Amino acid sequence: MESSVNKTKIKNFFPHKATGKNDDSFVGFKIKGNEIHFYYPESYRFDPESISMRNDIVDLLRTISIAKTKSTILSQANNVNNEPGEFALLSYLWVINDFLINGFYINREKKYKINRSGKINWKRTMQSQPIVSNGNIIYPNVTVEVKNTVDNILVDIHKHCVKRSIDFIGWLFNLSSDFIEEKPFNETIKKQYISALREELDHTFDDEKRLRLRHLLNVILGLDSRNKNEFVYGVDSYHYIFERMIDSIFGNIKDLRDFNPKAKWQLTKNNYKETDSSNLRPDTIIVKDKDVFIIDSKFYRFGYTGNEEDLPETTSIQKQITYGDFIQMNVTKIDVQNIYNAFLLPYDKKREVFNSEDNIQYIGFAKSTWKDNTKKHELVHAFLIDLKHVVKTWNRYNHENDVSFLIREIVKHQSEMQTI
Repeated sequence: MESSVNKTKIKNFFPHKATGKNDDSFVGFKIKGNEIHFYYPESYRFDPESISMRNDIVDLLRTISIAKTKSTILSQANNVNNEPGEFALLSYLWVINDFLINGFYINREKKYKINRSGKINWKRTMQSQPIVSNGNIIYPNVTVEVKNTVDNILVDIHKHCVKRSIDFIGWLFNLSSDFIEEKPFNETIKKQYISALREELDHTFDDEKRLRLRHLLNVILGLDSRNKNEFVYGVDSYHYIFERMIDSIFGNIKDLRDFNPKAKWQLTKNNYKETDSSNLRPDTIIVKDKDVFIIDSKFYRFGYTGNEEDLPETTSIQKQITYGDFIQMNVTKIDVQNIYNAFLLPYDKKREVFNSEDNIQYIGFAKSTWKDNTKKHELVHAFLIDLKHVVKTWNRYNHENDVSFLIREIVKHQSEMQTI
């Protein structure tokens, strides 16, 4: 086995910045033959020469699991009928990490049967109810230890999963799978492997072993017997992922139905009976005491270019004002005193056009020309947030510092606007 995790460079590795424009919005990686093409958002600070390069790749790839929909670019390495997802990245990483720590699979869990040939386990046997006959103690239910009948196939499954996981994602660790013997794999064997894993899951109560079996099952479900010379893992647009990460960091209202402005249609053909139109839905809501903060995540290019034409357009500004109007008039479950509006856009804080040390930076506000802009929510404040910071922290439990900072900044700048 060849491993050099501390080395910086990855062989045949080609990084690409995704601008988010048409035909240039894919984020993830594509492997073609022996070439690894890694596509990352242009505002994600990535240095292929950095010693943290591998961790940065893994951090970004982990966020892709947030996406609910599959990439429209299908991979030959994927079985479109598999259950957990088209590419079990987290399971590949888990299998490789587990293998590096524990080696190949060995089942240490003993199985016991009653009245079968095998090595007698006297402790378990003597716990059963004996029969006394002519002064003799007889144990009619002898407990014996038997070898798990699926042990051999589980060893084969584990080796196969380790090899395939290294084939798919081992380049992150400079691992080669050449040391693992290649065995036949086809749809018949795949069905046997799936059946064996599910049977073992049904009869195993060891949590650590169950975790391993679930990851192995994810890997097998994501494999087919075709050639693995080309495959893809990623999403066609990173906007939804950014939106969900921002909501994970800042949002404290998870059920947004009460905050969704609604419209109705009344058609002559239905005798003007009301019919629901689609709802508007804010990205993120923060409620702090009697204040409501409406946050819209915009995965726009301003955080890379610094150009005004890459800021949110009028329709986005209008929607934010509409959310504020609706909440002010219709939300009664909470006592609302102040309503604030803000955009959050990704940026690279180290980029020369910004050159900042701040994970969150205020850049200004937007207003309409059809309102008098006297209400707080009629001004939409705009902030940049460092995308690398978001990627590294979105799934942590405590975001209190970021939330408190954003709230303070919105209120502060809103107060300053009243003096302009």
